[in-house]
Amino acid sequence: MSNIMEEIFEFLDKNQNDQAVQLIKENLTKRDQSFIEDLVPSLGIITNTSIEVVEAIMPSLLGILNFDDDVIRYSIIISIKKFVEEHKELIFPYIEDFLKYGSPKKREGILLLLQYVAETDPKSMEPYYDIIITELADSEDYVRKKAVEVLQAIGKEDRNEIESRILKFLKSMEEESEKQQNGENILKAADEILAKNTENSPIDPVDQILIDAADKVLKKGSDGSSKRAPEDELRDAAGSVLKEIVDIKSLEKIELEKRQMEAQSKALKEKIEENDQKMQLEKLQLEEEQRLIEQKRLEQEKERLKKEVELLEKQQELNKVKQELELKRIEEEKAHIIAKEAKRIQKKMNQLEKEGDSEDEFEELL
Repeated sequence: MSNIMEEIFEFLDKNQNDQAVQLIKENLTKRDQSFIEDLVPSLGIITNTSIEVVEAIMPSLLGILNFDDDVIRYSIIISIKKFVEEHKELIFPYIEDFLKYGSPKKREGILLLLQYVAETDPKSMEPYYDIIITELADSEDYVRKKAVEVLQAIGKEDRNEIESRILKFLKSMEEESEKQQNGENILKAADEILAKNTENSPIDPVDQILIDAADKVLKKGSDGSSKRAPEDELRDAAGSVLKEIVDIKSLEKIELEKRQMEAQSKALKEKIEENDQKMQLEKLQLEEEQRLIEQKRLEQEKERLKKEVELLEKQQELNKVKQELELKRIEEEKAHIIAKEAKRIQKKMNQLEKEGDSEDEFEELL
């Protein structure tokens, strides 16, 4: 382990997370290959120590997706495979930005990471299905290929949903293509109008509307958002996914509309069945919880009754002791009275005997 990594772990041990984050970011910014190779195997440990640190460095860490040297870039991406599989939720917040606004290497890199997730937990990516599908129309061939592989992996688990969304995307691309063709026609018509107006004379109001529409088309096309692969390459990419996950023979418009409705129906049916299963499971869990609550209540009631019986038994024992003590007291009092009475009687008898002796002496004197 390098001195830098040792310093980072010292910061973490002392709960100085801000210093650890700053040091990691500084060295990621330098794109120091040896540091990155030290950092990647330590990500799991850092996550277990402080997931907040990894969350803070994630934007900088994902900067490796734009590494100039492809050999190093792929090597590093492969090395974080296990980390991504175990902590996929940490890269999810960056998917949209990377795919929409990232460089081609960043788009391909994030798709590489998503492929790891697709192979282990594809349905966790459902919120990102549509934006991944848009990459089938990416202007870069290697990005389209990676999008195909990701969607094929997801499609093994969620076939109908992926088919339905791809077909919907193809339909929207057709509609956009038609709009683009209409835009080109508008531009052509506007050019013809302006070419005829060589004397800069007032333009007919109807023609002016057409020219204004052409201006809007030009502005829309200048924002860079319409940069896509040619339609045939988009269809090839979509076809590669669909042929892998479903038996589809044609991508013609009529076939697409038919397949889209069928796929939507199947996907909806699957969702209903899935929801029914979830509801059934929740019902069973609720019933089990109620059973456990009832069982716990009965156990508590049983315990309460047991304590009441024990209390009653103790009360009875106490009463018995009290009765025995009372009986003993009465017996002792009775014995005391009898003894006292016996003494009184004895005393009386002694007195009578004494009086009798006195009478005998008197009679003798007489």
